Order: sequence, then structure tokens, then C-alpha cells
Amino acid sequence: MTKIQIDLSETEDKIVEAYKLVYGLKTKQEAIKQMIKYFKVKIVPERLRKEEEYYKKALKFAEDEK
Repeated sequence: MTKIQIDLSETEDKIVEAYKLVYGLKTKQEAIKQMIKYFKVKIVPERLRKEEEYYKKALKFAEDEK
């Protein structure tokens, strides 16, 4: 289980609250858990040494997935 703390803008908070009410959920946490299922995420590290072996393996793995 992973816990993530995020700061929502006022608009984002209203969107989550509306989603919670529409789907009859008890908490905003439940709403966010359901909402994130609709997104595809690509994580790209900012500070990564490209000469490292794990970076080269990750690139090869990404190419194999295509």
C-alpha cells in the first residue's frame, strides 16, 4: 500500500468532491482511487545518469514492451 499526499487546487478539489457525490463514495480518497484508473501515466525521471547500467536495461525493457 502506498500513501501519496497531494495538494489540490480549489478547482481540482471541487472536481473530486463532485465525483465523490455522483458515485456515492464516502471519502475523497476513494474518489481519487477510482479516478486514477482512467489515466495512463508515463513516469520519466529527471535526474538519471544515462551511463548507469540500470538506465540501459530500462531502455531495453521499454523497447521490448512496444
